[in-house]
Amino acid sequence: MSRVFVVGPDGQATSQSTALVRRPPAQVVRVTPVGVRTDPGFFRRLITNLNPLRQQTRTAMAMSGLGMFALAMDVAATLNLGNPFLFYDRRETWKELSGGLKGARSDVWYGFFGQDGTGEGGMSSHWTGEARSALASYIRFNLTGLYDELGKVSDQSSTTMQKLYKEVLEYDLSVFAFYASSAPVLRAVARLSAHPVGRAALITAATTVATILGNLVKQYMDVYNTYESELNQQELKLNDLRSLFYRSGNPALGPRPTLGLDPTIEAPGNPNDYWKPV
Repeated sequence: MSRVFVVGPDGQATSQSTALVRRPPAQVVRVTPVGVRTDPGFFRRLITNLNPLRQQTRTAMAMSGLGMFALAMDVAATLNLGNPFLFYDRRETWKELSGGLKGARSDVWYGFFGQDGTGEGGMSSHWTGEARSALASYIRFNLTGLYDELGKVSDQSSTTMQKLYKEVLEYDLSVFAFYASSAPVLRAVARLSAHPVGRAALITAATTVATILGNLVKQYMDVYNTYESELNQQELKLNDLRSLFYRSGNPALGPRPTLGLDPTIEAPGNPNDYWKPV
């Protein structure tokens, strides 16, 4: 219980004993923790099955006389294999963060304005005058806007991770399918390499294999450049968000001022008409 001043219709201030509804302290929005996902082991199994096929191919290509060129193409094509689960995991993480942000935005909105938007049943009904207007404006035009921008970045990041998951998976399967189909052919032709005709066939087959491996490397570089550009755009959007939260977009300079209310608003004995008695 506290003593506060209440201004009546006649303009006279009287002192009353009442309980005050105080402004809740600033809270950090806590998004529901993301789930723990287990790597299904697809990439490990792929590499385990791919290595014997690579060895057969490398042996046949070495016998063809192409030497370091063929070996370089083999290394370049397989070095770029990636675990698609890493991008799947990040896709789900961003998706869960996005859902948490949308839920937190709704909690803030309905918590202040109430379910029907009139303020009844929400924290808005416990504020009045300048404080109520300032808080309502801040939530309508600032806070929900920040939530929306954060949600857009989360949504786009999840979409980008989905695309990368798909591209990496397709590249892995392309490389494995190529080795699975070419290794038996090269192995069979290599057995005939002692004969001049067989050796010519081996050189032709090895050259074809090296060319296809080069095309796979080009496929990887096209994917890399495309998503390097997309991720760069995401970084630019994150820089825009920093400018909304921090002075000059630099966290070291501190957060931007928000409400700008008179600091005496929290004083229980403040005669200003900020609080509504319970």
